[in-house]
Amino acid sequence: MLADPILLQLASVFPATLYAVGGAVRDSLLGFAPKDVDLASDMLPEEVARCLKNTGFVVLPTSPKLGTLKIKGFGKEYEYTAFRIDSYAAGGSHAPEDVRFTSDLAEDAGRRDFTADAIYYNIKKGEYVDPLGGIYDIEKRLLRATRSPEEVMREDGLRLLRLVRIACSCGFEIDPDLYEASRKYRFLLKDVHDSRIGEEFSKIIVCDTFYDVKGAHTRAIRMLLDLGLMDFILPELLECKGFPQRTDYHKYDVLEHIIRVFDLSPPQVRMAALFHDSTKPLNKITTGKMAGHEFTGAMLLRKRLKKLCFSNDDIERWARLVEAHMYDLKCETGEKKLRLFVQKNADILHDLVALKDADYLGSGMHTGRNPSGIRMEETYRTMREEGVPFSIKELKVDGNDLIAAGIPPAERGKTMEELMHLAANDACLRTAEGQKAFLATKIQIPRLMS
Repeated sequence: MLADPILLQLASVFPATLYAVGGAVRDSLLGFAPKDVDLASDMLPEEVARCLKNTGFVVLPTSPKLGTLKIKGFGKEYEYTAFRIDSYAAGGSHAPEDVRFTSDLAEDAGRRDFTADAIYYNIKKGEYVDPLGGIYDIEKRLLRATRSPEEVMREDGLRLLRLVRIACSCGFEIDPDLYEASRKYRFLLKDVHDSRIGEEFSKIIVCDTFYDVKGAHTRAIRMLLDLGLMDFILPELLECKGFPQRTDYHKYDVLEHIIRVFDLSPPQVRMAALFHDSTKPLNKITTGKMAGHEFTGAMLLRKRLKKLCFSNDDIERWARLVEAHMYDLKCETGEKKLRLFVQKNADILHDLVALKDADYLGSGMHTGRNPSGIRMEETYRTMREEGVPFSIKELKVDGNDLIAAGIPPAERGKTMEELMHLAANDACLRTAEGQKAFLATKIQIPRLMS
């Protein structure tokens, strides 16, 4: 899987032996197609740049100090790192303090974190070089440190999250000494840049999708909690542990319920699932009741995920799901009001219903589908069949009609939104004629001069 023609072409112009290393090699040994291929050799970046000149490959330096660069060519892109030995300062800030380049592959392997990621594939020969027994560990589905577990984990706080992601996504057990070292040095995660934590966390919550390891995402969340790493990501979850709920609605405490809802949610909904009940303890303590937790939960989501550098679009989508997950809980909302809600939230309705279903099953008190979600789906289908517009673009009038009706520019957007919402419950406003008649009622007659 690693001997693709472009890699072979690249290796053929290297004076030194070029190796693939890291996750791509691990994935290949596990029988999966490698995604991002990392490369290494004993050549320094400037030497690589010289040897690739006029070959069709382009070299883009990324960090001369760390000996890294990007190699692009023929539709492929690779990360290259020269063999090196790293030294780290106290703390877990991720970047090595000092780097010394070496020609010894074994020394380069020793600077890495886990043996499963310290296997080298000689691209020209199609052979593996395994100085630390990583192939055996992969066969045993074991994650083991390349050196003393304490030494490896105290060097770089990001390794704490890598350990969780790799072990869970691959279905590996973790060497007990490595696990305990990770627990001991959990506080180093505070030194890692927020964006790197967010990047790893976004992968962790969907890690079951990487290699189709069932339940990997839930195992990962439980592991983050057990190791004490969730303290630096979503500490409010810790307050949910052991916090009771009404036994006529819930079988589990708040934390266990959240984890079960997370487990049952599809990948695109899981972040909202983690936050959906996260402020129940806070609400109960401060107000005496849990009501309104959907709104405080959405506020918390926005705060935490902004800090972790998630995109505004993703944050708002998840926040809306959290805010809406309690809507029409008892299926008692009036039909007209429900139709307006469905129209307004059509873009997230599929995910909202999925969250409602997971929330329903995650209570431990029910089986099957959430009646509220079913009602929303049925309402949406009915509205579609009736020709209800779900966006301004779906209206049968446009800017030209607004101009012809004499609607002032400042009022046009507001007028179209009003028309769209009224059409949710008024069949007359779903035809071109009805919509043009509505616009006619909005014409502003100028005052006569006295």
